[in-house]
Amino acid sequence: MSEQVPVEPPVYVETYGGHVSLTWTAAGVGQFLDTVRAAGTVPADTTPVVDATNAAGQRRMRLDEIDTSGGATTYVRVEPPASWTVAWERRTEPVVSLAGNPTVETCRAFHVGTTACSAWPTDAVSALTRLLDD
Repeated sequence: MSEQVPVEPPVYVETYGGHVSLTWTAAGVGQFLDTVRAAGTVPADTTPVVDATNAAGQRRMRLDEIDTSGGATTYVRVEPPASWTVAWERRTEPVVSLAGNPTVETCRAFHVGTTACSAWPTDAVSALTRLLDD
């Protein structure tokens, strides 16, 4: 089942047996990494999986090693000790995907942190709560 949360940019929610996948268009990798650093559930010493055009294959890197200005980074996936993972991918437009069993607050924090959206209206919080509780 695919639904949409009414925020800008919209959050697309796909529900699978036991987990969800939430995606939205986002800003650049630097803003994504700033949001990861600010997340209380991601350890400071986390080593995300990174794919870049200047190296063959994916590899794990410290947050401060990831290229945020040269345009080489195409994918970053963070796997915190939580029931979810979050990734940034450069496509036609950058996209963030949050998968697993995140809380409404986790989704809202990553959406606000990686987009120009400054806050979620009450109906958006209610819509995502309903989708995550189903």
